[in-house]
Amino acid sequence: MAKLFTCGPVQMYPSTATIRKNGFIHFRTTEYGDMVKKVLKKLSLLLGNHVENSLIYLAASGTASMEATIENCVADQDKCLVINGGGFGKRFCELLEYHNKSYESVDIKWNETLTEEHLKPYENKGYSILFVNIHETTSGQLYNKKLLSDFAKRNNMYFIVDAISSFLADEYDMEKYGIDLSIISSQKGLCCSPGMSLVSFSKRMIEKIQSNSLSASKYFDYKDYLLNISRGQTPYTPPVLVMYEIQDMLNIIENEGGLYSRLANIKRKAEYFREKAKKIGLKIPEYPISNMLTPVIFDNINAYEIIQILKNKYQIYVNPCGGELATKLLRVSHIGNTSLDDIDNLLEKMQLAIKEVEYKELNI
Repeated sequence: MAKLFTCGPVQMYPSTATIRKNGFIHFRTTEYGDMVKKVLKKLSLLLGNHVENSLIYLAASGTASMEATIENCVADQDKCLVINGGGFGKRFCELLEYHNKSYESVDIKWNETLTEEHLKPYENKGYSILFVNIHETTSGQLYNKKLLSDFAKRNNMYFIVDAISSFLADEYDMEKYGIDLSIISSQKGLCCSPGMSLVSFSKRMIEKIQSNSLSASKYFDYKDYLLNISRGQTPYTPPVLVMYEIQDMLNIIENEGGLYSRLANIKRKAEYFREKAKKIGLKIPEYPISNMLTPVIFDNINAYEIIQILKNKYQIYVNPCGGELATKLLRVSHIGNTSLDDIDNLLEKMQLAIKEVEYKELNI
């Protein structure tokens, strides 16, 4: 049986994986709407947001919510700043450019730690919105939330965070860090099927959205979603079965002991993998990394070939990287229904795959 150590979709829990075999009620009913309101209220609290009816959900990927956020929350007069340290920071830049919005980017190398020095040139320059993928999934770097929060507050900026791969893996609290908008997805820390992204708003971000002119998109008009969410509904057909999966996962998290127990479990798996990986000589970056995944660096052999052997020979899936990192880095996820025994098996098979690649390259 295949085992997923990927960043999303992840190894689902048995009860969640069987949700689609069960019956479900039609979504345009009070009963469905009431269920959704309960689910979204629980999710809002996990995000650290106590604003009523401030969490919407879309039948779309995380990138769609990134783009919808730009369409709904960035006015023509706004001046945006993007933390760009990898593929997802770059994606915010590409979306802002596509929609002809004014922006600059704080460009950092994939193996470079974001610090106060990177932000100093942008102090008091009139920026109104700060965008960041708080966990740059392509490199694994987890940015310092307090550093960015303090910068946004000093400069009177709205703080918009893609928390897709950090939510339910790392500590996260919208109100604590003054985050005005968070984007999450169903297939990461929530361990559900792909197909749903969710957007959570602060009170002042809702006010900004309401004061803006019409969204550039009819389908992704946040005003319409905020109007409908008070009754647990969406303007258009939602990913109904994913919502039932999320309901099940929230029950699992509650039965485990709640948010902090879940975070502790993910951290335990991450630390277990990293400690054992270092003992067998694997190289892990020195920059801050999320508990969600561990990047493993290969300086002398092809990381992508290791990934292919794990998949084809052992039915173990880890994440590749793209671009310049395609042959240098692989990423092992710690979310999902995996155990310490599964991690031991992964590391054993990784050692075998490494030896196979080394032998092959020596004999070419």
